Amino acid sequence: MRARLLTSSVPTIELAVILCAVVALPERVRAQGETPPVVPGITVHAAQPRGADTVVYQRSITRAGKDTMAGTRTVVSRMVDGPDRTPLLEVEQRFPAGGGEIVDTAVAELRTLRAVAHRSHQPTRTMRFDFVGGAAEGKVTQVAASGDSAKPAETVHQALGGPIFDSNVIDLVVASLPLDQGFSAELPFFIYERGGRVPMAVTVRERATVPFPKLGERDAWIVTVGVPGAPATIWVDARTRAVLRVRYDIAARAMSFTDDRVTPLRG
Repeated sequence: MRARLLTSSVPTIELAVILCAVVALPERVRAQGETPPVVPGITVHAAQPRGADTVVYQRSITRAGKDTMAGTRTVVSRMVDGPDRTPLLEVEQRFPAGGGEIVDTAVAELRTLRAVAHRSHQPTRTMRFDFVGGAAEGKVTQVAASGDSAKPAETVHQALGGPIFDSNVIDLVVASLPLDQGFSAELPFFIYERGGRVPMAVTVRERATVPFPKLGERDAWIVTVGVPGAPATIWVDARTRAVLRVRYDIAARAMSFTDDRVTPLRG
């Protein structure tokens, strides 16, 4: 049974992901018939979670060729009902960052993965956005340091030029694409810090048998995503379409971070 989408919780935007919140959607967010795909001609097929589906990833950071374990990223996916019972997918993620923890919640239309709402709670700020009428509407609030006065929330309006995917679920979007040899497309993702709509090239690099620390050898699609300043590589299980590994390479900081799936695959 799907939960009703009633209230909200927290999350971020450093391109990673995670847990427990419920998002209140505005009355304006109403599905009217079948929504077209975010990108014409590209149909996504997102898996429908069974209840609250939890997946844990082990995070490691690589600097100067040395790997350091850096906690875990926990992803909880569940179905929720929109205002008119439109099936929506809620993805909550929790992961360590900046001496604290980031909690992100992305809500998307299940059938198309079109972004509907985004919530982010970080050590230094909170963000709330609703994607309505081709724009991101919301607020960004800076968290006051101990002893400082709270700053007023900043109202945000960013024109998006149409439907969009949420960058917090890049790996989910990639895993839902019609991956095949030679697949390549430009997809629009939302990144608040870069003005809203950010086109990214998504390309299948190869299909290969790859060893993973907890899952052993898997037949996987290896896909690159042109994230500005942090190009990503995503390993997707060819049979189940589960996300097996995600790596971001951040040249400006001479580092990369990698999330390897720990949770066993079904089937």
